Amino acid sequence: MRLNSLRLALMVMLLVLFGALGTAWAANSQQESSPNLTPDQWTGQSFTFLSLPAADQAAGYEIFNVDQSQQGFTGDRSVRIPYKQYVGKQVTVTDVVTYIASDNKYEYLIYLEEKESKQKLVGRTSRGQLEGLVLTADLAKAKQQFLGKTVYVKLRTIEGLYDPQTNTTPLSIPTKIGSAVNVVDVYAGLKSSEPIWLIVVTDNQKAFIPITYSMTNVPSNFCQQNPPWQEKIMLNDFRATSGWSEEMWNQIDAGIAKPGMTQEQVRFSWGSPASISDNTANSNESTWKYGTQILKFSGNQLISIESELAP
Repeated sequence: MRLNSLRLALMVMLLVLFGALGTAWAANSQQESSPNLTPDQWTGQSFTFLSLPAADQAAGYEIFNVDQSQQGFTGDRSVRIPYKQYVGKQVTVTDVVTYIASDNKYEYLIYLEEKESKQKLVGRTSRGQLEGLVLTADLAKAKQQFLGKTVYVKLRTIEGLYDPQTNTTPLSIPTKIGSAVNVVDVYAGLKSSEPIWLIVVTDNQKAFIPITYSMTNVPSNFCQQNPPWQEKIMLNDFRATSGWSEEMWNQIDAGIAKPGMTQEQVRFSWGSPASISDNTANSNESTWKYGTQILKFSGNQLISIESELAP
């Protein structure tokens, strides 16, 4: 009887232990796959300084030494931290202070410490984004996920990459929706809105696809449920597995949207809409807006396309 009680107690302890480990593993897996951190969750996180467009390098980053921040926040560009001194370096967020901006929306003062010099810096978000930085974990995870892999593009053209051997840069390379490209490198790009560049090879030419890996450090009005990199690329050969007819793919390749298409087919053809609104009177209906084009859906099916009248 006593032995059975000990066995039962041991089993309960093991179940509790494995349950805790399973919960922790699930939490870590979720964080690993989608670390969508809002600015008030950045404390302790590491960020990496991006390269800047050539035209912006002389001005430096709009981030300041703490003791010069008042000058910087009032528009003194001379106290911005210099580009060459910080590009590629890492900083840790030490504190985040929330304040109400002039448009009555929340913004954040982001206090940073440069990892090598321990220098104290501060920046100010705009729409929840601090320009010039990428979450270091996003860069590492993008390399782990995409480097050396084949991906399938959702683009009709991709930007050519400068080739130092020939001193040429192809302006753009035409592709088909669903075309396969090989990722040969991954590195930090130029803009926080799409801070990671996938360097790819297609038709023996190098090109780059700028992506956003997670929702961390993107404008607060940019809302998306799926991983944002899926706007540009797929991991599977969807063209082969979709079951869509050749005629449908020809329409998608031509950039055609017409009634009868599904929402997914419209996204492949026209990309993501500028806005989506649901019909409050009928939850089964929704409206997508692309410029002046208004697309109305019933459930998953496109039922009409209308042109918005000019005011």
